[in-house]
Amino acid sequence: MKSKIKAKKKPKTATVSQQIKRLDAVYSRYIRQKDADFSGQVSCFTCGSRKHWSEQQCGHYVSRSVRSLRFYDKNTQVQCVGCNIFKHGALDEYALALQNKYGEGVLKELNKIKNQSKKYTVSELEGLIVFYSMRTDPSKSDYGL
Repeated sequence: MKSKIKAKKKPKTATVSQQIKRLDAVYSRYIRQKDADFSGQVSCFTCGSRKHWSEQQCGHYVSRSVRSLRFYDKNTQVQCVGCNIFKHGALDEYALALQNKYGEGVLKELNKIKNQSKKYTVSELEGLIVFYSMRTDPSKSDYGL
């Protein structure tokens, strides 16, 4: 009888797309928590509706598909589902609110960065995951419990 020797499998390394998915979750939590008050309430950037941070979303002025701005703080703000999904980002209100918060040049700044190519490495994404994880409160439940 022949014995079969099993080769050790190499541990799978995460792909860029898997790490982007992980970072999306961590970064969204960071954006939604950072402006929340002591009770977890945060206002929608475009309409002002206040809800618990776990009921809000991380809205992007320039689409998430633009990698150079996907995790850029000036491009991402808290939005309610109504503004982010049903009003497709409420971009007119978003632009005005961005200018009020960051000044007149912010839209030009975002447009300039938008036209830059960005390719993330797995290690770069892992570093960002650690960076934003350290800036969120893991004790805060996603459901306000």
